[in-house]
Amino acid sequence: MDFLWLNQFGVLLWKNFVLKKRKIMSLIVEISMTFFFSLLILLHRRDIKKTFQNVTVFKPIPLLIPPDFFFNTSREYELAYVPSTSDVVKNITEMVKESLLVNFTVRGFSSEAEFEKYVEYERKPKVQVLAAIVFDHDFKHSDDSLPLQTVFFPLDILSCFVED
Repeated sequence: MDFLWLNQFGVLLWKNFVLKKRKIMSLIVEISMTFFFSLLILLHRRDIKKTFQNVTVFKPIPLLIPPDFFFNTSREYELAYVPSTSDVVKNITEMVKESLLVNFTVRGFSSEAEFEKYVEYERKPKVQVLAAIVFDHDFKHSDDSLPLQTVFFPLDILSCFVED
């Protein structure tokens, strides 16, 4: 039973051969067209010049000068941070705001779920959340220090809320 498919394939080829034997001209045209197009493709490949694009190197963006969209006065930008109960997290976010030299507001959220809810449903149309800093650590008191182990997560929360 293992070679049943091989037997069926052989019978199919024999049937095709018997049918083609009746129409010799059709068989000659099909074979000659196959060779003609194969030869055409090979000749065409030889004559076409191959061009390879070099690596694209972009100019670096200076961090001291913010991009132009920051100075768009029709939008207001926010820098969010989670959790809002920690003084250390608030101080880090304020330092980020001061280092960027751009006028935007800083807003704290007690949990990631609250932040996601704000971005999805409660945000005003002219307010754009620029970035969010999330510390995945259980701060017991407001003056707790940062954890020694740091884990970086890719940005996935806001990817579905980005507006063009």
